[in-house]
Amino acid sequence: MNPSQSLAGPRSSSQPAPVDARPHGATTGSGESTLSRRSLLRRLGIGASVAFVATDAAIAYRAYDQGVLAEERGPAFDAWTAWRAGSDTLSMVGAAVLAASAHNTQPWRFAVLDDRIDLYADLSRATGANDSLNREFDVSLGCALENLVLAAGARGRLPEVELVPDGRGDRVASMHLRQGAVVNGPLYQAIGSRHSNRSEYRSDPVPSGNLAAMADLVDDSVAPARLVWLTDSRDRRRFADLLVEATRAHVADDEQSKASFAWWRSDWDDIQRHKDGLTIDGVGLRPLVRTLGKLLPATSRDSADHTFIDRTVLQGRSAAAFGAIVVDDPAAREERLAGGRLAQRLHLWCAAHQLGFQYMNQITERIDRDHQLGRGARFEAPLADLVGDGALVAFRVGIPTVAGMRSPRRPTAEVLR
Repeated sequence: MNPSQSLAGPRSSSQPAPVDARPHGATTGSGESTLSRRSLLRRLGIGASVAFVATDAAIAYRAYDQGVLAEERGPAFDAWTAWRAGSDTLSMVGAAVLAASAHNTQPWRFAVLDDRIDLYADLSRATGANDSLNREFDVSLGCALENLVLAAGARGRLPEVELVPDGRGDRVASMHLRQGAVVNGPLYQAIGSRHSNRSEYRSDPVPSGNLAAMADLVDDSVAPARLVWLTDSRDRRRFADLLVEATRAHVADDEQSKASFAWWRSDWDDIQRHKDGLTIDGVGLRPLVRTLGKLLPATSRDSADHTFIDRTVLQGRSAAAFGAIVVDDPAAREERLAGGRLAQRLHLWCAAHQLGFQYMNQITERIDRDHQLGRGARFEAPLADLVGDGALVAFRVGIPTVAGMRSPRRPTAEVLR
């Protein structure tokens, strides 16, 4: 083995070994005094029907092959260290590619000129039945747009955002640039440390001053997007129960389950090749469980779906607060983009203040899926009863028990038109 190869990461393996089908992992349960191997592995977020590795040599090879010693390294993670480099217009895209996106699909393309950056939708990266009406797709583009605006300010450019009305091709926005003062604030500084945190959160409440500060991030530039908090214990419990019910409906929908599974990347070489999707490092597992997940062979989609439910129960119960971004018309692309810009601000603020942030969109996913199938959206009225009309996306915040980790990213060169 070449020593430099062991530092850069593992060599190719012939069989990908996905561990779980979505950003969910270990959970704890009650009411069981003894656990079968299947139950134990499922609760670890690993899956069922696996064989333990028999020898130290086999374990060592599997660790090497799956990148256990190369976490957050390799070409798929270079964008996280390169995003500050340069001061020209092209360099701003390096910050935009680190924005949040549904299932880490990164559904964007950019055209770069000296005085303008155009943002385009890459429909090949839609998640199908998982995001039936492309709600989260458009919100993801709004997240990238917010990072672009912040990067422009940090480089002494005054950005003016022009949104393209619905139905006019795949260009969704243009950012025109003029010379201006350098604005290098804490949200820009947090771009490189913003990661979704799917771990269990501590029981400590989020100080009301923090929630108020996040509410202050709403301004005219993201109108008509607004922020609604659910902090009362009864409301949080009702939302968490609705979330679990929606997750069960998601799992019962074979098309939706398959659409989620398609973006799972657990094989190290697969991660480096695609530079996108969901990985075990982003699940929020404790280090030992995360390592076990990489060492053990693949799980089935059915077992992963069960883990999805278990994990959602844990995440809902440990949320210190739920938030929802609401707009006038959740079906309008322009309002989705505005909501995405606000969502990215909130996420960056949490990163700057060591708070965990995780999107919790199973409810709205099921609402859109029911509409797509032409039937009554049974989650629509209960959600409106909690947050009002116009819910766009939802999330939870709290003090995490495990630090968030980097997700794979496509670099600037791979997202240009």
